[in-house]
Amino acid sequence: MKRPIVGSLLLLLSACAHPGPAPGDPALGGAPPDDAAYPGTLRPVEALAGDFLWRQRVTAHWPTGTRGFDAALQKRGAVLTLVGLSPMGTPAFTLTLQDGEIAFENKTRQELPFPPRFIVLDLQRVFYPWLDGPPPEDGERADIVDGERIIERYEGGHLVERTFERADATPPGIIRVTCEGYEDGARAPRHAELDNAWFGYRIVVETSDQRAL
Repeated sequence: MKRPIVGSLLLLLSACAHPGPAPGDPALGGAPPDDAAYPGTLRPVEALAGDFLWRQRVTAHWPTGTRGFDAALQKRGAVLTLVGLSPMGTPAFTLTLQDGEIAFENKTRQELPFPPRFIVLDLQRVFYPWLDGPPPEDGERADIVDGERIIERYEGGHLVERTFERADATPPGIIRVTCEGYEDGARAPRHAELDNAWFGYRIVVETSDQRAL
């Protein structure tokens, strides 16, 4: 990844950061889940058209705690980058997806509550297209992708719900994505939630600023 890209993200984050309460212990039932236990195929970065820079607030909830951080999500060409801030407003970590590989740089001594691949895959489950063809203006569509049955529901041409269920029921349960708060010309909803029943956690993403690059 080119340094100017990271630099622009860090400048944006530093400008909009604000200190918050210290997060809880990053334990999911005592330890982060195993990366290999989470099925799912990462989408190619280019599957989401256009380049952008989004300012977001990401909050993870799990049975033993909650952690939130300000972040910037950027797609430029074939590189997807997520930069997160610590509660003190300093750069905490950088996640980069390029050529199907995830690079992770952690500037803190704290572990993330989830493996880096969980975070990238969950962001793609929320914001990336998963089914071929144009979506309906209103209604549902469904298909099986890489062993997962995906059902999408649209209202007014916008995605309002998307579910993922393993065809082999391993793991059992459903991942449910809900989206609301679309504004004219905006690509991402202002509020999105991912409820992962496979591992018992929930991710809330608030997108406060969207810029085309």
